[in-house]
Amino acid sequence: MSEDNNTLGKWALLDIETSGADASVDEIIDVGFLQFEGTKLIHKYESLCRPEFEISKFIQKLTGIDNKMLKKAPMLDDVIGEVLELDGHDILAHNADFEAGFLDHHFETLDFREGHRWQDSLYFLSLLFPHMSSLKLENFIVGMGLADKELHRGLQDSIDLLKVVIVATLMTKKNAGKYNFMMSLMHKYSLDKYWFFKFLSLYEEDVLEIANQIDFDPIPHIETALEWAYPKTLEDKQEYHQNFDMTFNGANVKEIFSNEEKVSKLFNGYRYRKSQEDLALKVGQSFKNHIHSMVQAPTGTGKTLGYLVPSALFALSEQKQVLVATGTKTLQAQAMNKDVPALHKLLGVSPKDLKIRQLVGSSNHFCELLFTQRQNETDLFTDTKDFKEKFSDIYFESLFFHNSNSALEHMISRNDLPFVLKMKLEDFSQAEKDLAVDYRACSNKQCPYYANCTYIRGLRDAKEADIIVGNHALMFSWTKSFPRPPYVVVDEAHKIEGEATKAFSAEVGQSDLESLQKQLQNLQGLGSLFYLIGNLIEGNQEEEISALRMLSIDSATMLRDHLFELPDKFEMIFKKMPRYTDKFWNELPMIMPTEKEGLRLSVFHHLESIYHLLKSIYEKVYPYTVRWQASDMQGPPEITAWTRFESFVGTLEDIMNALALLLKIETSTQPYSLSMKYHEQQGFLLTAGPINTGKILHDQLLQTSSSVVYTSATLGNEHGDQGSRGMEWSTGYLYSEPERRFRSGLFLPSVYDYKNKTRVFLCDDTPSLYDKDFVKTVCDRLVPFIEDIGGRTLLLFSARARFEKAVEYMLDKFEGKLPVFVQGMGANVVEEFKDSGNGILIGMESFGEGIDVPGDALRFVFIDKIPDLSMDQVIRLRRDYYDTNIGNEFEDYYLAHRTRNLHQKLGRLLRTENDAGAVVVIDSRIKKWKNSTMAKLTKQMEPYQINRTNFKQALEASKEFVQTLE
Repeated sequence: MSEDNNTLGKWALLDIETSGADASVDEIIDVGFLQFEGTKLIHKYESLCRPEFEISKFIQKLTGIDNKMLKKAPMLDDVIGEVLELDGHDILAHNADFEAGFLDHHFETLDFREGHRWQDSLYFLSLLFPHMSSLKLENFIVGMGLADKELHRGLQDSIDLLKVVIVATLMTKKNAGKYNFMMSLMHKYSLDKYWFFKFLSLYEEDVLEIANQIDFDPIPHIETALEWAYPKTLEDKQEYHQNFDMTFNGANVKEIFSNEEKVSKLFNGYRYRKSQEDLALKVGQSFKNHIHSMVQAPTGTGKTLGYLVPSALFALSEQKQVLVATGTKTLQAQAMNKDVPALHKLLGVSPKDLKIRQLVGSSNHFCELLFTQRQNETDLFTDTKDFKEKFSDIYFESLFFHNSNSALEHMISRNDLPFVLKMKLEDFSQAEKDLAVDYRACSNKQCPYYANCTYIRGLRDAKEADIIVGNHALMFSWTKSFPRPPYVVVDEAHKIEGEATKAFSAEVGQSDLESLQKQLQNLQGLGSLFYLIGNLIEGNQEEEISALRMLSIDSATMLRDHLFELPDKFEMIFKKMPRYTDKFWNELPMIMPTEKEGLRLSVFHHLESIYHLLKSIYEKVYPYTVRWQASDMQGPPEITAWTRFESFVGTLEDIMNALALLLKIETSTQPYSLSMKYHEQQGFLLTAGPINTGKILHDQLLQTSSSVVYTSATLGNEHGDQGSRGMEWSTGYLYSEPERRFRSGLFLPSVYDYKNKTRVFLCDDTPSLYDKDFVKTVCDRLVPFIEDIGGRTLLLFSARARFEKAVEYMLDKFEGKLPVFVQGMGANVVEEFKDSGNGILIGMESFGEGIDVPGDALRFVFIDKIPDLSMDQVIRLRRDYYDTNIGNEFEDYYLAHRTRNLHQKLGRLLRTENDAGAVVVIDSRIKKWKNSTMAKLTKQMEPYQINRTNFKQALEASKEFVQTLE
């Protein structure tokens, strides 16, 4: 036992449950806390609190507290006295701003206050686990093996939070390097008074004593937590014995997939699928003949191994690199963690002999050199700054420590940063942007952090790889340090239009200009140039530096004056819109030089002046960018200054070029959609989006590659005779010369028996989506049907308001009869739904594209409308362009997009050959559709057979079909 075991002082862990998230209208319904002095638990408290109104069914489901229980509970006024006894304490809570919002005004009523101090475990845990994208308490509770879920009860959640903090502390102490780093980090930032630092400083015996106060043995959970938080990289300890000939030819590809006897010994339950073999052969043909292809591989084809096998044989035989570009980083991770190990196992070739590496685009890495410079430019170490003001830099120090001590596959990229921290801390969100690697400013081997840089390490690994696994965005922002592989497989190709739009759009936002103004004002960008001039140019350069300093300060003043007026003027313009919303982004066409209206014309002149202001800065500093290279720099200070200056100039160039495009100061050979957007919280955003993504993709991907294979489960309908032409255009396939591509795509046959295993109904006899009784009317009909089929239902709603109403309705009707599961109610809600066998799962429209429920746990899917296509300006102009230059935009583009999205949702139903069930889609809007439009939709939805009928008959037929499956 340490002698000073009261170093923690008076502290408590507290959690409240409420009727909702808005402290101005909602009420506390449950409160619980643990009160400590040093390591001794002196008080444990819990109580329900009776609100003035009944709580929702959602809150009842979430917490297990019902209105009957609350009727017997005391009012908050009778409970709050216990909570106020925590005045003078450090109060631990997870996401403490929530508790503070409901409780702080009560503490302020005390006549004699010592002052309570909120200690947010969310920040502490993010420092210990910087690689955790989600900081939800439940993730830690489940990951550490403490419980199956978060209970959402005041006292129990307080106890569980303490358990999490204890385990996190002990597992950090177990890693001497990590522990010493964290302690030195706290000292460096003068956090000796930070409560969590005191807790981390405790002797292990003191931590165990605290655990003992709540009858908790943390030791068994430490190993579980380590395995969860730091999954071990699979080392190549397995012995591999080559299973097949590795020659790249069609016969060999056929042998691998058709040898069911051999493959089934490697993968239990393997069955030969001709469509998988055909996909592999098409990929092989494309690579061998240096031509492009499109392949639709329906769900169940085994698509990933179908293209990985020929890619591996080709890469090894021909000594040519292959790039596999997936839709998202999540799919990248899935490929690396599941499909790549399966490929090694199938072929019997070790990771050393077949090198497959994941590569993350440069802008997703963080630059430690820029971080060092950022620290040098800010006064972070004064005692006047509180913890939150220092947090961003502390977090990024922890991030760089993690990255330098982890395998590349476990590195933290921009995509991994917790969204909650970006929302809570403006400085954190800004740091994410400021510290992103800009390959234009990378000093490579000159950089003092070169050895541990994840960007450089990733490039080094990728250069040696046979196959590189990346995402779509990577194709468009390929590094200049080595050529992009000439052979490319683009998976999830139906997403390529959206990714290309993002990649090739030019944007300037209010935050971008405000950040640039601060850099000019604080001499953050040009200050580095002053240092370079003083060090690298002989003679007295004071006059030159002085002139640049005045340029920076004067420019900052002028830019600030423009930014003082612009936000209000944008707001006035947008609030004149007839359908203005304060919740989402609003969009209008970009103001043109010919504008006559005074307010709009003044905005144009402000932006034009900003452009010329930035151009004048650029013209003054450009000569310095060509004067020196990274190799001219000597020592870390010069390298840091050069990197910071180059990064500043790169940002300046991006903003200036975007404004030139938006203001039509410069013309483009490609047509662009020029628009301005406004958001109540985020201000204005100017966007130039490419209209003809196909031409850009042709010029920058297809034309520069030997072979590109586009593949997806949803390129068009079953046979490709409807819905696929729009894909051919938007991917650039249509622009390729006939000799460079297969004449048409390969549309592989469906693996599943959709005709006999599914029933899909489309109904229009329901109220309008916007009718106040829409949800009630629909759910009134669904309830008896769901009862009859015994649950096993997925309900998808396209708007949050309808989703929330449906949740309330279904919980009211089914709670206690059939288990109801709700999107967002726990990390394992889908797994719980599967395990229940008779549950009802309710989610938003997008939820229906990311879940996988094989087996008879799911027999029925309800969708509240045919998915819409975004009506952003760039989409409207794209439709016009297609109609004028390519073909029938309604059929090939607009309707094809919507049916493709509907295919994605219907795809939740059949995940294995044994699955079956019914789908009902309702949409009153289709009453107005012409017969020809409905015929086109029906055709584009093949292999599903769409049955038009009324809602009642659809449910009766669905019930009859589901019951035949028993």
